[in-house]
Amino acid sequence: MKITARTILTGALLAAVTLTASAQKGVETGTPFGRGDDSLRCLRNTSLYSTYYDNKDYNMAVQFWRPVFNECPGSSKNTYIKGESMYKDFYRKSGNKAYIDTLMMILDQRTRYFNEAPANNLRKSIALYELGGNDPVLAKKSFDLIKEVVRTSPQSLDHTYSTLYMAVAAKCFSLNVIESPEVISAYTEAMSAINPQILNKPDDARYLNARKNIDAVFKSSGAADCQSLENIFTSGVDANPADTALLRKVSTLLSEAGCKDSELYFKVTTLLYDFERTSASATQLAEMNMARKKYTEAEKYYTEAIGLETDPLTKSSLLTKLATLELTSDNKPAARDFAKTAYSLDSKNGNALFIIAESYAGARIGESFDNQTVYWVVVDYLARARNTDPTLKEQADERIAIYSRLFPTKEESFFRSLVDEGASYQVGGWVNETTTVRFRKE
Repeated sequence: MKITARTILTGALLAAVTLTASAQKGVETGTPFGRGDDSLRCLRNTSLYSTYYDNKDYNMAVQFWRPVFNECPGSSKNTYIKGESMYKDFYRKSGNKAYIDTLMMILDQRTRYFNEAPANNLRKSIALYELGGNDPVLAKKSFDLIKEVVRTSPQSLDHTYSTLYMAVAAKCFSLNVIESPEVISAYTEAMSAINPQILNKPDDARYLNARKNIDAVFKSSGAADCQSLENIFTSGVDANPADTALLRKVSTLLSEAGCKDSELYFKVTTLLYDFERTSASATQLAEMNMARKKYTEAEKYYTEAIGLETDPLTKSSLLTKLATLELTSDNKPAARDFAKTAYSLDSKNGNALFIIAESYAGARIGESFDNQTVYWVVVDYLARARNTDPTLKEQADERIAIYSRLFPTKEESFFRSLVDEGASYQVGGWVNETTTVRFRKE
């Protein structure tokens, strides 16, 4: 075979290519470890930095970690997991924010080679939150990162990151880098991630604690003041009164923020009642109307609540409240009737007996003497109320002392042929109760 200059040159070029190929880095080849000597170098550095890392000698570990990060970035997720851990430690010990920048770069490269963009953005967010202190720039970066994840991949918010979202929002609000609507939005979105998990796993402490923590952070943030909530949601409720999801969200927000006295909460509660009528919701509306001195509406809702209630003790309590309302409105016969029904359902309901007594007090059933005899019945019921519920003793005793001074005198009774104390007596009129004769103590 004739060897020419062309043959020699071709052979030399092939050899050069072969040598180059035998020593290429992973970053150049797109392979985990590269090729040739560079592959061996990557494996050796990986082993060395891992050994130092396991011994928590991060200063030595990072010297061998850097070539792995730069030269064979696709070799292992551990490069990024351990790198993140080391640079967090470097920052905590030095306070040098350049380490935070490196952390962000590490996580960006992890995304480039191993995808997982939402998860890595969440890792960046939590790192900025944990390490950034009260730096408003870093806090805002943390918020923007997690907010973007919520927008693009809401399913990524587990119990940990839902809590983080609320915490980051609250911090940003305290640092004046976001306004209250964004905090409120963070709260609703965090709870939207948590609540379905609780429904699916009601005994999962992780999600129960997360909800508790989210509520606590929201309440303490200062962003959820009543006026802000009303300003944000009133127009939406007015425009969408049949949107039950919106109504429930607003109701929850107002309730959690302690805004149950607000007009918007009253409106939302009323609208929700039209879609889901229960004894509890009717009772709530009754009490809200009572607070606003809208007694006709309160009576309506108490009546509906009683009709919907199946538990005898609860129904007795509701009837007692309705009796109190009627007494306040000076409708004494109705107050008496509701109170008697309440007592028939619960023999331990001393308040019902007390209301019956107050219903009779001042009743006009005839002449002056007849009206005085009513106080015998009044005192009878007060004594029964006191004996049924000891907590009423002081109040009942005060009333008994007052009303006993309104009994007929012995002389007045004598003219009615009532000479013996303790004798049975039928009080007439709408009172229509049997009692015993007693004389006023002069």
